[in-house]
Amino acid sequence: MKYICTLLLLLVTAQNTSAQTKIETLKGRIVSNTQDVVGVYVLNKTTNKGTITSKTGNFSIPVSLKDTIMFSAVQFKNKKIVVTQKILDYKSFLVNLDETLEELNEVVLDNRTLITAKSLGLPNADVEVLPLAKRELFAANNGDNYLSLDPLLNFLSGRTKMLKDRIKRDDMYARSKELRTRFVDSIFSKNLKIPASRIEEFMLYCEYDPRFKGITENKNELVVWDFLRQKSELFLKFK
Repeated sequence: MKYICTLLLLLVTAQNTSAQTKIETLKGRIVSNTQDVVGVYVLNKTTNKGTITSKTGNFSIPVSLKDTIMFSAVQFKNKKIVVTQKILDYKSFLVNLDETLEELNEVVLDNRTLITAKSLGLPNADVEVLPLAKRELFAANNGDNYLSLDPLLNFLSGRTKMLKDRIKRDDMYARSKELRTRFVDSIFSKNLKIPASRIEEFMLYCEYDPRFKGITENKNELVVWDFLRQKSELFLKFK
């Protein structure tokens, strides 16, 4: 009889333990009145497993009752919640994040002191805020959760390639703008004979040259100028 009671006690204890550690999928959405919610890091601090929100702010993460979940991003204040049964009962759990001042540019208080998010030791100070195209590519490659078929569907539909091409295009455009600031428009018009109305078109023409990326990184103005001169001759000849 004593043996049977002990066995029953062990079974009850095992069932209670199993109930307490039951793993469920918590689905939710990050919302904010002021900031883009893509790329928010969602970490289950109890299991040390995490995920990142999609471009619409959705997330899905395995949790158990009483797990601690941390939400963090460079543009938001960190937020921590403890998983309750009420939270698990929600079909979609909404998490509102407040804007933080970490996104502000560096501030100089005087001629000697430079204050940055990093110098203040703020969380995620070293995290790079990605451009929109890169954030969309990240979301396309990762989906809303680790079981999502979105990455495969985006690859098959061509969306992944489209986003990669957009990132390359944005990079080239940024390089083109930076290069143009190194020479005033009058130099393009007078020295290269490029009409002022066609300077943008000429820069786009230069971007398609395989050497363009290296030229924009070259600090030798003579090398850069020789490249522009060569391209201007071809541009005016064929355009």
